[in-house]
Amino acid sequence: MKANKQLLKAYEKGYRVIDGELFNPSGNILKGWINLKGYKVFHIAKNATPILFHRLVAYQKYGHKIFEKNIQVRHLDNNKLNNKNYNIKIGTQHDNAMDIPVEQRRINAGNHGRKHPHNEIIKFYSETRSYKKTMEKFNLTSKGTLNYILKKSMSYENKKKDILCQ
Repeated sequence: MKANKQLLKAYEKGYRVIDGELFNPSGNILKGWINLKGYKVFHIAKNATPILFHRLVAYQKYGHKIFEKNIQVRHLDNNKLNNKNYNIKIGTQHDNAMDIPVEQRRINAGNHGRKHPHNEIIKFYSETRSYKKTMEKFNLTSKGTLNYILKKSMSYENKKKDILCQ
C-alpha cells in the first residue's frame, strides 16, 4: 500500500499525466523511467516508492475507485507505454487479460510455466531433425514430451491450413 500512498501524495502535490506526458507541479515535463515490468514510473522524492504513470492517469479519471478490491488499471491497446487518457481504463483481471490480442493470449497460455516456448523447440527440431539433440538442448527428459510438442504443433499447422483453404 506504500505505492497507493505515494500516488496520492503525488496527486496532492500537483503531479499530473496529460496526453501521456507527466507534468510536475511547476508544469515541467518529467520523463520518468521504464521499470523491469515495462511500465513508465516516476518518484516524487529520493528513495521513495516509484509511482506508475498509468495508475496516476486512472486516479485522475476514476478517483479512489482504482483502490477497490479486484480492480486493475488496464491499457486497452496492451501497450504499457501508452498512458494517454483514452487508453487507460479500470476493470477486473479478466477485462485486463481480454485486452491482450487473441493470438498473444494463445501464445502466453501455451507457454505458461515453461522454460522454453514450444516454437523454439519446434524450430530447433526442424533444423536438426534429431530427438536426442533437441532433448539435450532444451533439457527435456522424455521423448514422449517432445513427441507431444511436435505432434501438437503439426496438428495446429494442419488445422490452420485447412481453415485457410476453405
